[in-house]
Amino acid sequence: MNDTERIELENYLANRFVKQEHVENYENEIIPQWQEWLQNYDVPEIINEIICSKRPVKFASPENITIEIHEAAAGKLPLIVFGDDTDFENFIVNLIYKGIRPDNISQMGASFIYGKKQRFLALSKKYYSNTPPEYVGLSPEEWREQSMIIRREHECIHYYTKKFYGSASNNLHDELIADFFGLYNAFGYYDAKLFQHFMGIDGTHEGRLSLYTVGLSPAVVEAIAETARKCSDILEKWARSDSFKRLNADERISYLCETSLTEMIRLPVLR
Repeated sequence: MNDTERIELENYLANRFVKQEHVENYENEIIPQWQEWLQNYDVPEIINEIICSKRPVKFASPENITIEIHEAAAGKLPLIVFGDDTDFENFIVNLIYKGIRPDNISQMGASFIYGKKQRFLALSKKYYSNTPPEYVGLSPEEWREQSMIIRREHECIHYYTKKFYGSASNNLHDELIADFFGLYNAFGYYDAKLFQHFMGIDGTHEGRLSLYTVGLSPAVVEAIAETARKCSDILEKWARSDSFKRLNADERISYLCETSLTEMIRLPVLR
């Protein structure tokens, strides 16, 4: 690796999380509104008459759509969960893309609608990171449910880091943290090999790392892949440690935000 590539790698691995002094709390304004909607309307009405009124969605399975107020680490968050993948895609197309279907819509499994007047998370039950159920040893139905939980917790971590640390970006540090808590909350433990599979650094499929290393030189991408392997192995040990068990949810997230990848990779196990 030459000097230019080393600088490129150092810039990529630099910690972008900065603890925010002033944190916006929107729950008192938005959550009561959603609670009122849930009391007075059914789910398709909330979506088509309130949220997506400009471009209502013709649902294939409206009975398989649920709305709930989720107790996330960053605060209460409205969730819309679609049991039918086509219903999820059509909702995203109509609400976000103004009825124009993007080429990559089949690859999307979640969308965070993040505005001043509205904030909620839309989730599908698509297989997480295009991983088939056989790979994780679950039935298709079980894996769809677990995929939804992983995706929900993953996105909630991005919301947490954006709210409390001012950043939620397509970067290995963000994705390492988000997938850690997604996997841990879904299964009750963290599997580094599964994360490495999701990233595509175990040689089994393309994975997601390429999404977070766009425009970087091949040598830097390989160094980032190796960083991902080492850090995920360290996180697996940490998730089994007494120090991890002593921390609450906020402390666990904050610790990983405040520990850079460069620092993490030098530790035999997090403390």
